[in-house]
Amino acid sequence: MSAGRAIVAGAGLAGLTAARDLAEQGVSVTVLEARDRVGGRGFSDRLGGRVIELGGSWFTPEQVRVRAELERYGVGVRDYEPVRSARWLTGGQLRLGAPVPWEELGALEAALRRVAGDADRVADGDRELASRSAAAYVDDLDPSPAVRDFLLGWWQVTGGAPPHRGAVGDALHSVHDHGGLTGLITCLAHGPAGGWSALAEAMAATPGVDVRSSQALVAVEHGGERVVCETGAGERLEADALVVALPLNCLPDVRFSPALPPAVAEAAGANAGAAVKVVMRVRGVEGNGLAVGVGPGLNWLYADAEQDGEVVLTGFGWDGQGFDAADREHVERALRAFHPEAELVAWRHHDWIGDPASRGTWLTAPAGNAGLVDAARFQPAGRLCFAGSDVAAEHAGWFEGAVGSGAAAARHLLGSLSLAG
Repeated sequence: MSAGRAIVAGAGLAGLTAARDLAEQGVSVTVLEARDRVGGRGFSDRLGGRVIELGGSWFTPEQVRVRAELERYGVGVRDYEPVRSARWLTGGQLRLGAPVPWEELGALEAALRRVAGDADRVADGDRELASRSAAAYVDDLDPSPAVRDFLLGWWQVTGGAPPHRGAVGDALHSVHDHGGLTGLITCLAHGPAGGWSALAEAMAATPGVDVRSSQALVAVEHGGERVVCETGAGERLEADALVVALPLNCLPDVRFSPALPPAVAEAAGANAGAAVKVVMRVRGVEGNGLAVGVGPGLNWLYADAEQDGEVVLTGFGWDGQGFDAADREHVERALRAFHPEAELVAWRHHDWIGDPASRGTWLTAPAGNAGLVDAARFQPAGRLCFAGSDVAAEHAGWFEGAVGSGAAAARHLLGSLSLAG
């Protein structure tokens, strides 16, 4: 029996996992990638001699798939040191001790008890609560300005969207899964020693996988015995099956004939993720430190270990704060709101929101309808399979979810369509 042919749209970790697993079973695989590189929302760079991540950074102790992939390809795993210090920008003041005024500690404790209880409710299936916007949820706690800023600062690292646009369920699920707010830090324990891009490049080099960069998928004809894909350059390719491993917000850019299943079509473009990430090389900042609150553009900052008198500081904000990550003055102002003593040496960023190959950041459910990004929507449809961290059944929004969904897509095609040689 001759081997089948498959096309994979998207050379992120999901698409590359699917392509690798199919090729290892003798399937001829072509990967169409809109960018001039592989890796998707995993994008490594160098700053001050260190590997940095402009896209996703960490993975958690329970995420064993990505660990296995990193070890398989010799990229290695880096274990991050524990956080040793913290500072807070809450209620318009920089605080180096408690995150709120002493007289408000009781109110903060009460709010955190409520958050813990609501996290359990969401984990038990309370979809109405999960769909509430983060802003409305926090406001219902009737917080003081300082307590509100503390909570929204933590929202930043879980929900990659402005709090009025993102559903609070993302944050509450993370709180439940990792044992509270402090668990959101201890779970960010590992990263790729050589960078996520190195992993993607190694996977792309699998024999039998033909990666075609700068070839965006623009149209798909399916429904018969073959799938025909058209690229932005006008090339038409035929195959037995297609793995759609594109970010959810890029699906509206592709014409499907016949149309996508209604559940998928309704979800296309529904990722509310709109985070801003800046990686800075700075002096005058203590290593292994954390800064949380609401600042002028950045709200959650992590200082890596000190090296030669400098640290790499990773800061996150959300779109719509009037912050330009390409403007040095804006970056310095955001940095010094938390670290007045800091000196900005250099910085890097990537505009994931404006990038036509992503149109957003990590998966964040939209406020008011968290079910729009429920993984159950993205079941295989004929000769189409869906993969990616946005549609993953487990660990959605993480590279772990991307790898798992890519592997699941390959298994489905090998089993249902018998593509293996």
